Parts: sequence; structure tokens; C-alpha cells
Amino acid sequence: MKSLNNKGNASILLCLLAAGLMGVTAFAVDIGIVYVEKAKLLHGMDAAVLAGALELPTSETKAKDIASLYLNKNNIGADQVALQVGVDKKTITAEGSTAVKHFFAPLIGIEESTVKGSTKAIIGPAKSLSEGIRPFAVQMFDFTYGDLIVLKENAGDGIAGNYWSVALGGRGSSIYRDNALYGYQGKITVGDYIDTETGNMAGTANAIKRYIQSESSSFNEFKRDSIRLWTLPLVEAFVVSGRSEIKVVGFAKFYVEDILDKAGKIEIRGRFVRFVGPAEIDMNLKDTGVYGVKLSK
Repeated sequence: MKSLNNKGNASILLCLLAAGLMGVTAFAVDIGIVYVEKAKLLHGMDAAVLAGALELPTSETKAKDIASLYLNKNNIGADQVALQVGVDKKTITAEGSTAVKHFFAPLIGIEESTVKGSTKAIIGPAKSLSEGIRPFAVQMFDFTYGDLIVLKENAGDGIAGNYWSVALGGRGSSIYRDNALYGYQGKITVGDYIDTETGNMAGTANAIKRYIQSESSSFNEFKRDSIRLWTLPLVEAFVVSGRSEIKVVGFAKFYVEDILDKAGKIEIRGRFVRFVGPAEIDMNLKDTGVYGVKLSK
């Protein structure tokens, strides 16, 4: 009889242990579901604010529309997330929540739980760029976005829109021509010194003009990857005699409308724009209209 009692006690203990293990497993499953759903929410919001930030600081409405589109792509409803653009139009924040249905917790009266999260994307002045830089170093001046500007080669001190031809990745007319057409593909950082390019480079004007005219776009309607959209290095006021080095102090984005050959020198007609793209950023730099973007939790 004692042996039977021991077996009975062991069976009870095994049942209790099994029930306990099942409870722990059920708890772990529900916790895992909550974790996965929160990760999905945060991932979707991260993607949304990064995409929306590309439209800042130009259009708050478009930034929110693009962010909402990305939320939808990640199966996150508009009613789940609140989007907010900062007063300076250089941040976009998403705060969201989602209800998670449980599988096992309803057995103890818990049907669902709510997970919350928030994220923010911030744009800042570009510190380094790694592609598409044209070999026209523009002297820093207080330009206005959207106004028609004519950039003139070595126009003389005190004239807004002076530029100097520069050698990026090497010297010579063939390298200069390729950089003018397609952009220098190396890395340039604020604080770098770049070499000026001597000689008459006006022979490149017609080639550049033919190339940009192969795209039918306008200042009021162009794509982000437009061949008319150039990145230009901004430099300190320069006094150059022959070959020299000039210091990069920022970057500008310029929509090119026309290229002219004036008295053997290239003139570039177009408009400065604000633009967010792939770039290292430094919040301490002067705002010159070219930005990178990062998440700021």
C-alpha cells in the first residue's frame, strides 16, 4: 500500500509540474507575441519617419503623406500612429500603439495588451558626401532658394555666385569633363582642401548642355535623381592665382536650367534647392540646404 501511495504522490507531482510548465510556456508564448508586434510597430515607424524626412524642410504635408504611405506598406493603420513635424521643419516624430491579442492569457481573463512606441527622424547639415559632386566650387554667399542665379567662373570678388573650377580625383580636361557630366564619386568632407583646376575648361560647356537637355524636366517638377540636380562644394572666399587649395565649408544643391559659354568661360544658370539625401551630418555646421537624416530615439 505504501508503494501505491508513493506512486500516487508522484503522479500528482508530475501533473502539477506539467501544469506549471504549460503555464510558463503559455506565458512565454504571449510575451513573445507582444515582443514581435512591438518590433514590427517600431520598425514600421522608423521606416516611415526616415522616408518622410526626405521631404523636409520643404513640405510638411508631403513629409506626413510619405510617412503615412510607408506606415501603410508596413500594415500599420493611420489610426495607430500620430505624426508630428517639428516647428523648425527639421524633425518628424511618430508615436504609435497597437493592440496585441493573446493566445493563452484569456484563460486568466487577459484578452489583449497594448504596446506603444515612438521614434523621431532628424535632418542636419551634411558633413560628408560620397557621390555626385560637380567640379564647381562656389564661393559661399547668402543665396535664396528658388531664385534664378547665374554662377560665373571666377567672376571677381564681391559678386554673388562666383565659382572656381576644381580638380576632384585628379587633374586634366578628361577628368574634369567626367566630373562635370556625372559627378565626382569620391568622398569630400567639410574642412577638406580641394585643388583648383587651371586652364580653359569651357570646351566642356556644350557636352554638359547636351547631357542635361537629354532630360525633360523643370524646376517645378523634377525627380530626386534628376541629372539636372547637382551637388556643389561651397568654399570660403578665395583669392586664387594659378593652382591653389581652397577649403570646403559646406555643400549646396543646384537645379541646372542652362549652361552657357560666355567669353570662353562656363556660366551655369539655375536655382538653389533644399535637399535631404545620404550624408553624414553635423548639427554644428551652417545650414546650407543639403542635409542628411538619422533616427533620434
